[in-house]
Order: sequence, then structure tokens, then C-alpha cells
Amino acid sequence: MRRDYFKEAYEADQGIRLMTVAVRVSRVLDLGTLRHELNERLARLEDRKPINPEAVAQIAKNYLKAKIAKRIRSWRIKPYTPKVNKESPTNRFRETLIDQGQQFAYTLSSIYRERAMGRSPSILIPGFIPDGNEAFFLLRKSFLNYGPVFYFNYPNQHFNKETLFHQIYDLVRDQNSRTIKSVGQKTAPLLIGTSFGCRIIISFLAWLQDLNLAATVDIRGLVLLSPVLCLDDVLELGADKQKTLVGRAVAPLYDVDPNDSDAVEAAMKKARNIFTKMFQSGAKHLSYEEKENIPILAIEEDVLRIFDENFSPDSGFFQRYLGLQDEKPLEIRYLTNLPTLVLFAEGEQDVLAPNSPTFNTLSDMEQLQTIFPNARVEVVYSLDDKRKVTHSDLIFQASRYQAHLDPWLEQVLG
Repeated sequence: MRRDYFKEAYEADQGIRLMTVAVRVSRVLDLGTLRHELNERLARLEDRKPINPEAVAQIAKNYLKAKIAKRIRSWRIKPYTPKVNKESPTNRFRETLIDQGQQFAYTLSSIYRERAMGRSPSILIPGFIPDGNEAFFLLRKSFLNYGPVFYFNYPNQHFNKETLFHQIYDLVRDQNSRTIKSVGQKTAPLLIGTSFGCRIIISFLAWLQDLNLAATVDIRGLVLLSPVLCLDDVLELGADKQKTLVGRAVAPLYDVDPNDSDAVEAAMKKARNIFTKMFQSGAKHLSYEEKENIPILAIEEDVLRIFDENFSPDSGFFQRYLGLQDEKPLEIRYLTNLPTLVLFAEGEQDVLAPNSPTFNTLSDMEQLQTIFPNARVEVVYSLDDKRKVTHSDLIFQASRYQAHLDPWLEQVLG
């Protein structure tokens, strides 16, 4: 029979008893569910190695703090619908979708806003997984120092890049229309993407130019975290065996017939299993007794749930993959003079294909400056000998990204 870790911790630590009373009285969380989740978490940890009573109490205390803090934070994050003005191209696009028999609302990504004072909002575009709320959870404080943060969460069952571009456009225009009364300045947002989200940002900028809309929006700058811009970045086409775990996850998707639902389901199952193992491997070196890991405790279960096919349907993930499959490598020509920060992890090669065109292009200063004349590229290194910073490692190595991000934000926005 499994140990009742919650009971052990409750009896051993007065602080846990006080927090338990506060949870019971305030009903900020369901105590029964919290107790069950804590026991499950500690049981998984003990499967790796024995946990002594002192460690049980400390981990339990950190877990309770994490869950309470996350719940309180969730009250500050609300769904947000940007205003669509009468000149917006979205009005015509909506009609076009309807003419094609599609429901515009069905293709929309969810947008959430976390309030903060400041004139420089941040629009956060996630990778394939997890959702924006979780992907940027530990990094968001850097952006909240300068203004509200907007999170995009892709729809579960559909993916329409054109719809997403219109949503980003309307959100940027919506923020441009706001004025900080005390200083009489209009707001201009940053666009921040990670992995596949960088492809969305690059394509959005090109879309603005193609529709002659670039002059109608004011964007403050760009942050590209471990950018993945085309399928060649993660898949070594023609190789007998992929050299990276991501390549092995994506390869079955490349070969599958999109119209064969059974084949898509089998390929997605394999991909999910690999991505789950990758995430879990990132957690295995963490000590949950340390206070700095409390935020990870707050979201780890939510992130893992994204990999569960019963929670997140295959269709949305697969359509996002198809969207990447259609993309070409980044052209070496001028795109924008916006202040741009590109951050690559020291361990990108564990995820990116050996000849990733995006990594090779943006790592070359001459090519980078051709595309983004006002850009800086930096490599994020770990301070822990036990593990290096890997591709888009925004959950387990957020502080290492912040060490590069915060000085740049101060320079651009301060």
C-alpha cells in the first residue's frame, strides 16, 4: 500500500497544517483533489529514489505553495477579445470563410490577458505544445514588468494560419489604440514566439507586407526563442534514421496519409509518447525540495496533461504540423528593422536537425543582419553541470533565458 504522504507531511509540519486550514476555509482549491495529486506526485518521485520524512514535508509544503499561487494567479488572467475596427481586414476575411462554409469562431485561437501596468504589452505565441499559458509561465514576469501580457492558445481541433494572423493584427491595433493618460503615449506591443511560434511571427510580418498593412500597426520589437521555421529544422529528410528524438517523433507524421485517420492516430500516439518522455527527462534532475522549483511544481501536471490524447485531440496538433510542413526556409532578404532578440539554447542540436536552415542562417551574423538589421543573437548556457539548456527550455531553465532577456528588454523598453 502506498504511503499517505499528505498525512505524513501534515503531522510533521505546522506550516502545512496552517496552509491546509486556509485552503479548507477559503475553498481556493479542493482539498481532496489536492491531497490525491500530492500523493500521486510523491509516489512518482519515490519510484525514482526513496524519500525521507523531512523531504516529504518540504516537497509537500512547496507543492501546496505552488498550487495556491497558481490558483491566485489564474484570477488575474481573463479571456480577451480584441476590438475589430471597421477598417480591419478581418471583416472581409470572416465573410470569405463563411462563403467557404467555415465558421470563423471555430478557427479562432483563445486569447488571455494578464493585467499589469505599463505601455509595452507583450503578445506571446507558443510552439506546438504546450499552450501559451504554460509555455511562458515562468518567463512571464520579465514581460509583466513593462505591461500586460497576452497569451495565445491554439484551438484543439483546428488550425488556420490566416485566422491567427488576423487575430494578431487586431490585437496589435487594439493595443495601439490605447493611450497611457499620465504620459500621453500610445502603447506598442512586443511579439514573442518560441519554436513554432516564431514561424507564426515571421509569417505574420510577411503577411503584413503582402497586404500593405505594415504601416497600419506599431510593433515595439521581436523576441524569437529557439526558432523553428520549417520542417527541415526538425526533420532530416531522406535519412534512414533520425538523429534526434523530435525527428523520430515527426518522421511518422511526414510519411502518413492525412486522409487516413487510423494512420494519423498511430503516428500521433508515437509522437505524444516521445514528447512526454522528453518533458519528463527534463524534470528528473530537479530537486523539488528547493524553493526555486516551486513554479515548476505549479504547472508540471498541466503541461503533462497536454500530451494526453483524452484531453487534447490529435487534430489540432496534426494540422499545426501540416502548417509547418508547408513552410519554406527563411529567405535571406530584409524583413524588418524592428529590435529583435534571437536566443538559441546550447543544446539545440538535441532537437534541431543537423543541417537546420534556420539555425545556420540566424547563427550567421551577416545573414542575420540582412534579414533583421537591428537584431542580436545569443546562446543560452546552463549553470548546472548535470544538464544543459535544450530547445525552448522555458520551463526548466527559465532563469537562464531571463539572464539574456531582461537586459535586452531594459535596453529596448526601459
